[in-house]
Amino acid sequence: MNYLDHLEQHCGEFTEAFPIEELEQKNVQILKFKDAPFKEIYTIASLGLLFHPLQTEDGSLMHQEIMMSAEQPDVQDEIIFLLWQLAEYAMRTGHAFDAAEYYPLPEGIFEKYQFSSVYVTSPVYFDESFFLFETDSNVGNEPDTVLPVWFVPIFESEEKYIEKYGANRFEDLLFETDELVDFNRKPLV
Repeated sequence: MNYLDHLEQHCGEFTEAFPIEELEQKNVQILKFKDAPFKEIYTIASLGLLFHPLQTEDGSLMHQEIMMSAEQPDVQDEIIFLLWQLAEYAMRTGHAFDAAEYYPLPEGIFEKYQFSSVYVTSPVYFDESFFLFETDSNVGNEPDTVLPVWFVPIFESEEKYIEKYGANRFEDLLFETDELVDFNRKPLV
């Protein structure tokens, strides 16, 4: 099984690919999956970032793919742009996305919804078997282990909560809600 098989096992067959020349030159694609993780929800995900080893804070290397899910169709292009920018950032810096970090949104992204940043977490709305891809088949020179990283848009008040109480307490709030893919959601705090 390769990583695309893993993606499609958990998200269904991809329904669309978005050609972004700058990413394609680095063998990275952006794909769309309908009804993933739930009916009426779509997920946009990278494919190919895994060929670019990324370094964690402790200096070890890991392989990641990035993704984001939404209910609102009007944010699709913004999600594609955001994932493009995040993939470029990872490849340029060589830094892995660490869980519980958040990144400020580029100007104009999700402005209508008043989010201020995106939070890095596991794809908690998917089955746990999706959280880590492991294989020993080495299909197409893919790495043996790939970590799917899920970005969730958050509000400034949620950033402040993370700074004050820590990411673990914020993660508890994330696990309690089923509205993370609804961009019309209210702040959790």
